[in-house]
Amino acid sequence: MKGYRLSAEDRLRANVIERLMCDFQVDIPALAAEHGFDSGAFLDDNDRLTMLESDGILENAGGVIRLREEGRFLIRAVAAAFDSYLLQSARNCSKTA
Repeated sequence: MKGYRLSAEDRLRANVIERLMCDFQVDIPALAAEHGFDSGAFLDDNDRLTMLESDGILENAGGVIRLREEGRFLIRAVAAAFDSYLLQSARNCSKTA
């Protein structure tokens, strides 16, 4: 049997991505607090998130991320901004960002 042990940060990131994919919005400070983390670790210096916001794909109001209606088809690119393993992956499947 093979598996991976998720860290507390992994579980938080999974929750953030799930909320984005299901609701097209996520309250990062609230989720971070629930998991015992500072939201700054997910929002500060997040270049992908900054780029998506400047491109008009999402709105960031105090850490509450909302996808704009016209940007919802790019949900995977937004979720990728919170995937800490994206660049480490050796898989050859498609990446959206």
